[in-house]
Amino acid sequence: MYDSFYNLGFEIFENVLTEEEIKFYKERLSKVYDQQIDEFGLDNLSLINEENMVRSPFLYDSSFINIFYNDFVSNLVTNILGKFAILSLQNGIVLRSNTEHHQSFFHRDLIYQNFTTSKPISINIYYCLDDYDSSNGGTTFMIGSHKKDYFINEAEQVIPRVKSGSIILFNSMVFHKAGSNTSSSDRFGINNMFTLPFIKQQVNYSNILDPTNDQKLNQILGFKSKEFFDVKDFRNYRLKRILNEQ
Repeated sequence: MYDSFYNLGFEIFENVLTEEEIKFYKERLSKVYDQQIDEFGLDNLSLINEENMVRSPFLYDSSFINIFYNDFVSNLVTNILGKFAILSLQNGIVLRSNTEHHQSFFHRDLIYQNFTTSKPISINIYYCLDDYDSSNGGTTFMIGSHKKDYFINEAEQVIPRVKSGSIILFNSMVFHKAGSNTSSSDRFGINNMFTLPFIKQQVNYSNILDPTNDQKLNQILGFKSKEFFDVKDFRNYRLKRILNEQ
């Protein structure tokens, strides 16, 4: 199971989203980005290199919860990371026509971490909302680089052709980069990164949101693995959990 993911560092799953869903999420992503421009200012976003990056869209539009919390994704996450994995981040990415992506350099999504592990500790589930290829800045992967604790220039590089509606599953430790969009159309995608709970989230969702009635969703959002304010807070949490189980 997941032979390509474990050996190459990535694997593609086609036809995950329908044409209607693709259109829906592209429209919603644009609306959330407009909200974030109003919230922070386009000039400020450009200044910090956040232009065309839609951070945590599910905090602005709950429909994006379905992107990271559905049966298909849950099975991927549980099979690879186990049942205690959490959502580290969700980012919408828009690569405009005739522009270069700001991450057009080889990097790991657990950035600056130069080590390997016997089992994955972090995975990315990336939804392609357009066809991805070399003409519109499709992702370049360095084959097998998740198995090396250092960057190797001589590693084989590949830009997979990916159909819209597909998911790219990849190890967050595989070196990869986006390219330049030389096509006449903008390119949309949604990146979701899941980690083991000892790795901090990009945004502390449990401090922003209220717990839901869905305990599995609470787990993914980090409510069951958050840091405690003090000893009393830690003990009260354990006491409440035990009392609820009785």
